[in-house]
Amino acid sequence: MDYLLGVAGLPWEIPPGSNILLSGDLFSGKEFLSRDFIIEGLKNDEACILISTNETAEKIVENLGKVNLDNLCIVDCVSSKFGSTIEQPFSEQIRYVESPMDLTMIMVALNDFLNVLSNERKIKKIRIVLDSVSTLLMYSNLRTVFKFLHILTTRIRSTGGSNIMLMEERAHDDIEIRTVRQLAQGIINMETNTIQIKGFKTAQAQYELNENKIIIK
Repeated sequence: MDYLLGVAGLPWEIPPGSNILLSGDLFSGKEFLSRDFIIEGLKNDEACILISTNETAEKIVENLGKVNLDNLCIVDCVSSKFGSTIEQPFSEQIRYVESPMDLTMIMVALNDFLNVLSNERKIKKIRIVLDSVSTLLMYSNLRTVFKFLHILTTRIRSTGGSNIMLMEERAHDDIEIRTVRQLAQGIINMETNTIQIKGFKTAQAQYELNENKIIIK
């Protein structure tokens, strides 16, 4: 069963086992799309795993609002740098990683969550968001990040989950962009108020941002 993207007025669905590269500049609103993708899953009792290299778990929970968080898991690569952690009862759904450079521990945390959600809790649909590839490339070289992403995307395809990876393409050269793109089954690009999807389907729509929300025209 496909995964609905979750943006009102944009009925795009992502096939199971797909890895999507979500690209756009700093002000494109791509983080709002990934947030809506997570909220859509939580509303439908799907499991969601967010790998964050930019926001603390505390900030992520705040940004998600009043949605039920029972099926949300977070790999937090930020809080350890500031000595901050989130309080109970939500803490069991968080794994803290020392730095975005520690790709091994990020994968260990992800596999831990996938095993719990799939094998123990028997949740069939799992959404993953990696925010972001650009930050990983700030801490590690392209070869190292590619090997990590190859393992991650292969794992997602084997579980039938759906994975969105954020990337600020203007911050990278052509070699980095092409290398990462080859791991994706689809690409969503947000630029100059146009959102476009390519890969398993081709479509586009016009949008605007209003109070941290994506509004489809």
